[in-house]
Amino acid sequence: TEVTVTQPRKEGEGTSSPYITYLVTTTRKNRMTREIRRYALRRRFQDFVWLHEQLAKQFVACVAPPLPGKHRLEYLTGDRFSEDFVNKRKHGLERFLRRAILHPTLRTSEHLTVFLEAKDWSSEYELKPKSENGVLDSIGDTLLNTFSKVRQRDERFVEMHDTISRLGDNLTRTQKLYMRVTKKQQDLQQAYEELGTGMVDLGDIETGMTMALVEAGNALKAHHVALRQLAENTEDLFLGEVEEYISYCEAYLELLKMRDQKQAEYEDLTEYLQQAMAERERLVNHQSAVGVSAVTNFIKGKVRDLRGVDPAVSRQQRIENLASRISELESAVE
Repeated sequence: TEVTVTQPRKEGEGTSSPYITYLVTTTRKNRMTREIRRYALRRRFQDFVWLHEQLAKQFVACVAPPLPGKHRLEYLTGDRFSEDFVNKRKHGLERFLRRAILHPTLRTSEHLTVFLEAKDWSSEYELKPKSENGVLDSIGDTLLNTFSKVRQRDERFVEMHDTISRLGDNLTRTQKLYMRVTKKQQDLQQAYEELGTGMVDLGDIETGMTMALVEAGNALKAHHVALRQLAENTEDLFLGEVEEYISYCEAYLELLKMRDQKQAEYEDLTEYLQQAMAERERLVNHQSAVGVSAVTNFIKGKVRDLRGVDPAVSRQQRIENLASRISELESAVE
């Protein structure tokens, strides 16, 4: 499968919400029958955002390729429809799709197939699943995971976290260094352009050296143009990918964080299961509780006496409740 993103086009001209669409061309070749199918469909940036979200939800243990950044200076200055910005985004979106179709897991997603092949995109939008979890559910999970800590950390994931963190820091330093180099190059470009113009103007005055001065001036101007093209190509091919690699590092760190939260949850559930099984065993064997449990059970026993509850009936009810709880915990742990 091959995919390209080309021909950006501004839609909704004259409306309050104009946007850019891109032509997404997909070529699929059947290796058995050698049949070739091509799909050429227009998609806007929000469609790519939807696909990224669906891939992240469907494959929680995978890292979806990053999208080109939306919160950039062009969105603040109102220059997001400029040719330079649109072309940079176009290349970033193409890299996103190519990485998705090359990923052994992500490329199996039906959402990716719909994105690349569905012609009636409006009806597909109506069928897009909405998140079933509310805001309160998300906050609750976050608070619970905040107070849970991993007791036994796997050294493999600790090393992985440290390595990715160092890589992200190095990429960030590379990005900052490149921005400083770019600033110097821009100053150098301007200096070459001004020097070239000055040499040409000097040729008009120094008639005896006109030819040499004009040639030197034109050469300096050509060098200025070459430096500008080099900076543009380097920014498009290098800086864009560095930003995406930084996003990759951040996504992997979030994935490792989620794994730690799941491990902490597993450890808590396992401990709770062991406690419930020990309590059931104690009740079945008519054993006395010790430590804090002894005090707790003593207080509960006095309360049951005041209520006139038969101890034997109460003990049997507690055993049945523990059995039900143990069954739930075993399913959760598995």
